[in-house]
Formats: sequence, C-alpha cells, structure tokens
Amino acid sequence: MSQASFPVSSSITGTAQAATSGLESAFRDIPGVLGPMLAAFGRNGINTVEDLAACATDDLVGWTERHGSEIRRHPGILGDMMVSRQQCDAIILQARVRVGWIDATALRA
Repeated sequence: MSQASFPVSSSITGTAQAATSGLESAFRDIPGVLGPMLAAFGRNGINTVEDLAACATDDLVGWTERHGSEIRRHPGILGDMMVSRQQCDAIILQARVRVGWIDATALRA
C-alpha cells in the first residue's frame, strides 16, 4: 500500500472542515487517513487516535447480518467511501501502534 503525504484538510470544505479542525492533528500521521474520513470519524464520535484504535474493521467498512431469509447491510462509518477492508485494517493497525497497543517493531518481523 502506498503512503502518500498530503495535508489532511486538502479535500475538506466548509462545514466539514470546521467540524474536523480539531481532529486533523491527531490523525495527520496515520497513513491512509484522508480528509473526508475525518468528517465521518467526527460524526461518529471518533475524536482521538485511541478511539480509532479501538475500532474493528467492520466498524469502518460495515458488515452484513442474516436473520432467517433476511439479509441486512450495515454500512459502517466509512461505508459510503471507496475504502477496502485491507485499507481499514492498515489504518486501525497504525492507530494501535500510535497509542502503544502494538509495538511497531513487531510489524516488521
């Protein structure tokens, strides 16, 4: 996965930028976090890197539930964005490294 370096706020405008201004510094160093994601995080109570680290991949990309013959899709926090499960896994993993839950050296092994 490539890791582009860019200002997080580059794709945020208007109200979304105001809502995410406090989130930018916390998420700036996490590879894969894009500007539009900040607005979605803020709307869903993910205000710190630790909040993001506590997420499961399904929280971000969504999941399906089956009850008998009914299948229900839950979109997840980033469900309306073109983000893969692997991208979400990587974002969550990096957040867990940032908060000290995972040792970064273990990722290189």
